[in-house]
Amino acid sequence: MKQSLLLILVIFSMTPLFTLTGYGQNHDARVEVLINEGVELHDAGEYEEAIDRYLEALEIDSTSVLANYELSLSYLALKDFENALEYSSWVIDSSNEQLCCGAYAVKSEALAGLDRVDEAIELLREGLEKRGDEYLLHFNMALNYYKKGNTDKTLEHLKRAIDLDKTHSGAFLLNAYSLNDKGLWIQSILSFQMFLLLEPDSRRSKNAFEEMLQTMRIKKLDEPIERSFTQLQMTRGDTATTLHPGNSSSLGSQSSLDQSSVYRVITSTIDSLKAVDANIDEFTLFKTVNKAFISELEKESLENKEGILWTFYVPFFSRISDSNYYETFCRYISVSYFPESFEWWQQNPDAAVNFVIWFEKGDAT
Repeated sequence: MKQSLLLILVIFSMTPLFTLTGYGQNHDARVEVLINEGVELHDAGEYEEAIDRYLEALEIDSTSVLANYELSLSYLALKDFENALEYSSWVIDSSNEQLCCGAYAVKSEALAGLDRVDEAIELLREGLEKRGDEYLLHFNMALNYYKKGNTDKTLEHLKRAIDLDKTHSGAFLLNAYSLNDKGLWIQSILSFQMFLLLEPDSRRSKNAFEEMLQTMRIKKLDEPIERSFTQLQMTRGDTATTLHPGNSSSLGSQSSLDQSSVYRVITSTIDSLKAVDANIDEFTLFKTVNKAFISELEKESLENKEGILWTFYVPFFSRISDSNYYETFCRYISVSYFPESFEWWQQNPDAAVNFVIWFEKGDAT
């Protein structure tokens, strides 16, 4: 009898524990569902609805670092900088290993949005001291120096960002713009093409391609082209293709580069093409001029020149230019700009796949 009574007491004493455990698990699952729904809404541009989901998740678990972080992203997207500051600060204070760097990026953008760019730079400097070398922190540092018009500092941090992570398209785009502003237009063209390899089909890709055409003297400058950086995408990671260019780095000043000879090749190629056909289409013009541009750089590289321009970028694009995939490459990076390139891809769905396979595995395939 005593044993039966003891067994009953044990069962009753254990029941609340099991109930509480199930309760906690259900709440954790509900928080996860709400956050996932919020992320989907955010990615669809429904920022206010996303915020509602995250706030509901925080009502269940106010300590959810992920909910706080996603809230900061959505508030930043709405340009509600004060709330973005509040929630990103909470994440930074949590010292969460996975989300802390992203929170520094969000908070720095919120500060910049409030015209407090110097504070944003100081915050990112703090982040680099506490979190160590991180792509996202260096990229956002570069972005803020770009806003201040400090091109040298912009390029310095971009070089480190690209050294740390070579798969993010945004760093190559900002690098291209900054190099162009610095007067390093040849290096800028190559950085534009690296960006377009990684991100060929976005709105900013279209604008980047157009500025590249202007830099190549193919298109006349009618008015300044919008330069856009979708920082919200960058804090989660840029959208990229499967092409990963390997051992690349930011392009800097190369004293051994003869810009005048490259300029002459570009202009003479354009003049020759237009002399034959005054109405030559812009894609053919780009494809032909770009090949001549790369070929001239390849000739200069034979003089045993040093630096990343000659040891990586020129061989990198020469390999593409000399391959059977050069036409595909030109269609690939121009898909957002030329309607005929988009149509070409629709009619040749296997071409991109074959290009990527060749690019990653080489001619043996």
